[in-house]
Amino acid sequence: MSEESGSPAKAVAPQLSLDPIQELAQVIYVELCARAYSSAEAAKAPPDARLIAQTSFKLAEAFQAANYEFNSTAIAAREAKAKASVNLDNVEIDFSIGK
Repeated sequence: MSEESGSPAKAVAPQLSLDPIQELAQVIYVELCARAYSSAEAAKAPPDARLIAQTSFKLAEAFQAANYEFNSTAIAAREAKAKASVNLDNVEIDFSIGK
């Protein structure tokens, strides 16, 4: 129903994922499952979905590692982020009120 009829429509909130490996693995998983389950051999012996998921995560992790090794844009972005961050491990704070 619409808002004009008195009842607001339910909005579906997008699910936020902060893990790029998980997002990439999900895309890989969907593609691999589509290919694996659409083959003629899948009707005889369906593939193990858990194995496909595990493979998807391994491929996503390998891609991310290679991305930071070979992609100059990703390397520059990671270095810029590291320079912009503050390392509090070497900061000494004196909590004494007065001497």
